[in-house]
Amino acid sequence: MFQGVSIQQFNKFFQNEDDCKQYLFDLKWRDGYQCRKCGCKKSHKGKTRFHLRCQSCGYDESVTAHTMFHKLKIPLLKAFGMSFRLAVKKKGMSTTELAREYSINQKSSWLFKRKTQEAMKSSGKHLLDTKVEVDELLIGGPEKDKRGRTKGEKKLVVIAVEKVKGNQIGRAYAQTIDQASAASFKPFFEKYIDSDNARVFTDGWRGYWPLESEFEINQKPSNGGKGFPGLHAVIMNLKGWLRGIHHHCSARFINGYLDEFFFRFNRRNFLNSIWHKLIDRFMNNKPYNYIANAI
Repeated sequence: MFQGVSIQQFNKFFQNEDDCKQYLFDLKWRDGYQCRKCGCKKSHKGKTRFHLRCQSCGYDESVTAHTMFHKLKIPLLKAFGMSFRLAVKKKGMSTTELAREYSINQKSSWLFKRKTQEAMKSSGKHLLDTKVEVDELLIGGPEKDKRGRTKGEKKLVVIAVEKVKGNQIGRAYAQTIDQASAASFKPFFEKYIDSDNARVFTDGWRGYWPLESEFEINQKPSNGGKGFPGLHAVIMNLKGWLRGIHHHCSARFINGYLDEFFFRFNRRNFLNSIWHKLIDRFMNNKPYNYIANAI
C-alpha cells in the first residue's frame, strides 16, 4: 500500500504502466480470486500477467475490468498521477491545470475529474452524531434583488458539520437541495445524521420545524454566522475554494465538487492513506459511463 503525500515519492513508486497494474492487481484480488461468472475460486494466468483466467469456465478477467478504470481513455500512469494530485493537494487542481501538467486535452482532464469525484462520494457509513450544526448556503454570484433563501440562478446547498471535543469540527457533508423546506431537508438528514444520537442545531428557519418528530432539533439565532462559528468557517472555506480554483460550477455538477471538497476535508487527518482509499473506491465501484454522465 502506498502511503504519503510527496509527489517525488509517488513518482518513484509508480514509474510505468506495469507498476500501476501490479498495484491494482494486488488490490483487486487481495482477498483471493472468485470467478464472477461461475463462482470458482481457482485461477491461473490469463492473457497477460495482469489477467486471471478461471480454471472452471475459462473466463479471462483483466485487472481493470468491472472497475472505474474499465476502458480508461488515458494511460494508467497519468490517471494515477492526476488522482494523487486531486486527493492530497489541499485545494485539489482545476481541470485546466491537470490537462497542462499531464499533457492531455482539457476535455479528457474534465472527464477524468468527473470520474474521480464520483469515486469521492460519501459511502454513507459514517453518520454525524452528538452535536451537529446545519445551515444552508447559496453558491453562485450576487444577483440584483435576490436575497435571503431565494435562489435566482444560484444553487441552494444544505451543509451539516459534527462538533467533537468542544468546538472542533469532525466530519461534514453537503449537497444541493431544491428549496429550504422540510421535504428537501429530510432526505439529507436521513442520509447523513444519526437520528438516535445526534442533537441538531439550526438557526430559526421554520423549514426545520417538521423534522422535530424524527430528530432532536435545537434552534438559536445565527447572528450573521456568529452563533455557528465552526460551521460558517467551513462554509467560507468551501466558497473560497470554489471561487479560487474553479471559478464557476454548473448546477448539474455542483454535487461532484461538494463530494470532492468533503472527501478531502473528512480525511484531513489521514492524508498518508487518502490516495490509497480513493483508488480502493475506484476498484470497488462499477465502471463510470463517460458519455452518460458528461453531457
